Amino acid sequence: MSVKIKLHRMDRVYRPPDVIDGVIIIDTPSSVSHQGVRLTAVGTIVFQLSARQVGVFEALYKSVKPIELMHKVVDIQAPGKFPRGKTEIPFAISLDTPKEGKLFESFHGAYVNIQYLLTAELIRGYLQKQMLEIVEFMVEERKEQMPRRLLESTPVNFYITQDTQKHVIAPALRSGGFKITGRVVTQCPLSEYVMGELTVEHSAIPISSIDLQLLRVESIVAGDRMATEASEIQRTQVVDGDVCRGLVVPIYMVLPRLLTCPTLAAGAFSLEFELSIVVTFEALSSRHTLLYDPDSTKMTTAHETLPLRLFRL
Repeated sequence: MSVKIKLHRMDRVYRPPDVIDGVIIIDTPSSVSHQGVRLTAVGTIVFQLSARQVGVFEALYKSVKPIELMHKVVDIQAPGKFPRGKTEIPFAISLDTPKEGKLFESFHGAYVNIQYLLTAELIRGYLQKQMLEIVEFMVEERKEQMPRRLLESTPVNFYITQDTQKHVIAPALRSGGFKITGRVVTQCPLSEYVMGELTVEHSAIPISSIDLQLLRVESIVAGDRMATEASEIQRTQVVDGDVCRGLVVPIYMVLPRLLTCPTLAAGAFSLEFELSIVVTFEALSSRHTLLYDPDSTKMTTAHETLPLRLFRL
């Protein structure tokens, strides 16, 4: 015997005040009595502890409870008996915005998870095993909920030199010097690319690669305490090898669906995003020898990090 949920929307993406509809499929090898079929829609924000930050986050994590965004229970079928075979029960449940607050977009991060679940339960007798099915559906914001100023995208100029680096770099890099300039759009719709361009104007040391690193910055607040950490979502290589000086290199990066959401700041948490342009230089050159610890790759890299403002169209 099994219980399955089949949503009519194949992508399972909904925007308030959409209606979530589909069918609950009950498959039984023989006729079975039941106490009803119940459908529950729950949306929660869960703060999870990372193994890397146990010492920093542990006390904070214990004091921050999950936040419930929505909780709806609908009785789909009255008590009775199902015949042998498959029985399809249609359902519809509205995705309403709470009177106080809002439904944040679905998001799966390192510390913050915004998740919406639909549970179908076949209620049986006291001593019998309950049958249920859980599926996740995605919630997105509507365009009209976003401020108009976010729809105007202006590229931001950046430059990367030996003098802009806050970490220790190899002596040959600092003495020889380098300069990478460019521009990138930092206010970006989630349905489009992060676009821009960069140019290597000068570099005494050959370049090995240039990558775009998409970072999420998650902050959790409890009382007067706050913990913030940035973690990598994805890395996209735009240059492989020693690029020609003066050549304009285009930047295009696709934003992953479940790992990004509109930039937001709520009472107990905030979700922000950053774009880091990472330049990796060759470890050895015929004209220069880099004096550095082979285990420390930071000494052969340079980067510039820009804040990204993401929104939904």
